Amino acid sequence: MTIHPADPRQRGPDGEAGVAPARIFGIGTVLLLAGVQFAAFVDRAMPSVVAQPLKDAFGLTDGQVGALQGPAFALTYAVAMLAAGHWARRIEPFRLMAACVALWTAGGVAFALADSYPTLIAARMVLGIGQAAFAPAALMVLGSAGVAIGRARAVSIFTTGSATGRSGGLLLGGALLVAASGASIMDLAPWRAVSLALVLPNIALIAALMALSGRGGFAAPDPSVGLGQAARWLSGEGRGVLGLFVAGAGCVISVQATGAWMPSILHRSFGLPVGEAAVLVGLIVLGAAPVGHLSAGWLLAHERMRGRSPALPMATGLVVAMIAAVGLSVAVSLSVTIAAMAALVAGGGMAATTALIGLQPLAPDRYRRAVNTLFLAGVSVVGVGLGPWITGALSDRSSASAGLTTSLAQLILAVGVFVVVLALLQGGRWKPGRFDAPPQR
Repeated sequence: MTIHPADPRQRGPDGEAGVAPARIFGIGTVLLLAGVQFAAFVDRAMPSVVAQPLKDAFGLTDGQVGALQGPAFALTYAVAMLAAGHWARRIEPFRLMAACVALWTAGGVAFALADSYPTLIAARMVLGIGQAAFAPAALMVLGSAGVAIGRARAVSIFTTGSATGRSGGLLLGGALLVAASGASIMDLAPWRAVSLALVLPNIALIAALMALSGRGGFAAPDPSVGLGQAARWLSGEGRGVLGLFVAGAGCVISVQATGAWMPSILHRSFGLPVGEAAVLVGLIVLGAAPVGHLSAGWLLAHERMRGRSPALPMATGLVVAMIAAVGLSVAVSLSVTIAAMAALVAGGGMAATTALIGLQPLAPDRYRRAVNTLFLAGVSVVGVGLGPWITGALSDRSSASAGLTTSLAQLILAVGVFVVVLALLQGGRWKPGRFDAPPQR
């Protein structure tokens, strides 16, 4: 396929129209963006990896740890994402993504060196601000007509980077905690040294993104619209997409609540050391998450699924997650717990990825970046902000020894039933091609 810079619209490998980039983006670019997304979720997952050391060092409750994992990050992430969607959409995307990595790396360093709970909160807020503009910029690239492997497959690979990032953070962080074995490293407590070590590789990613800046920009004469115009489209011709927004937020609640508390469940229920629990959860996520994410991409890219709603794959993933959450709450053996966690990760990941992939062909090309920004901001506030925190708060109020697993199951069942019903009722409105492009202004 040849991309002509003078032609603002081309057909990609999936048959979708898209804004024409200055060149075709190959698998190397897709893998780089997935790698940066991997690093983002490694850094985002640190409070989950070091939850118990944080509780011991600062005297925190489950609710306070959940606030670090959720609201402290998600609220600033969402606000900054909206601001970036308004002010940064004309910045060359690879240069913007490099700046994002640099800022969230600074937040990761501040987290590792924090001397109080308010400082931990502030560091997570900086991390959220830094990561805010990255995903919309990456999705603008991956959602263009110039992605050689096609939009659905490219986005599923990108989201697999987030899932494997969670597992990578748990694996690497847990392994380093085990290796540190209570020793002081450069006069730093093990959890501080590990947190610091995991953000340093970001320097190489910054260099790689800067190397692509100026060579991967878009040549479309008609730039993306702003958030205000996208919001007006969503309230008018595109209002059927809002149900997908709500469903996607519910899916992310399941994913984030699960990922945040699995190491703590293994530590409390089976007495595993913190590092070993993190490594085991990392292995579970590493095996199960790509199954869910790549299954979603395959289903929505497959010929039979073209022109069909993402509602059925989404509902299927959530049903699997709900069954697994119930199994986790009653499991009494480590093997059953591991199996339930794997099914929970795969089902929730499939549902959440289906929502994001299913959104891409619904938004007109000029509106896609702004619509993605609004979607990611919304699901972050609800899913990332509430999932871990609500689970922790419910656990604090429970007197049962299995309070954490029971709280997680209650949350996933409540959200899952709501989203499945919503998907079955409104899924027919989420079919590709249903929403015509608005007139040029």
